[in-house]
Amino acid sequence: MTTTSVAPPAGGALQGSLESGLGFRLGRGHRIVRGAWHARIADLGLSGAQASTLRAIAERPGSGIRELARTLGTDPMNAKRLADGLETAGLVASCADPADRRVRVLNPTPAGVQLAREVEDRARAWAATLEAMVGREAIADMLRTLDGLEAGIAELATDGADHVTVRGHG
Repeated sequence: MTTTSVAPPAGGALQGSLESGLGFRLGRGHRIVRGAWHARIADLGLSGAQASTLRAIAERPGSGIRELARTLGTDPMNAKRLADGLETAGLVASCADPADRRVRVLNPTPAGVQLAREVEDRARAWAATLEAMVGREAIADMLRTLDGLEAGIAELATDGADHVTVRGHG
């Protein structure tokens, strides 16, 4: 068997840089921020997903699984799995909606409310830390930009288009 060695083109095999791509940077930034957040709540015995789920339920008591899934940006099966885990831990109680017995509504228990408040306090402190790193206006710009990306991607998904109207963020 003969092995042929091919030298890569000057400057690398690809023209663009992985690390300069928006999707890559968003993903990497998400993993970095999420990892630091998980470290800040590790002693609470909750994963980041569980902490978000508990806060969402505490902020919107009486919501159903589908609404919870929309809030979390996940599918109903994952939202149900997260809610079930919190219910097993005694942090959430579920019952049938009196208006529609097919719908399961979620409410925080007193222990769930207390823990959600602690998560909220830590989230507020973490947000202040991030703001101190880059500034309030930079955070506001990022949030506006993310809003535009989310809306634009949702538009692509619903219209089946391959482009959207360019929007400013400032």
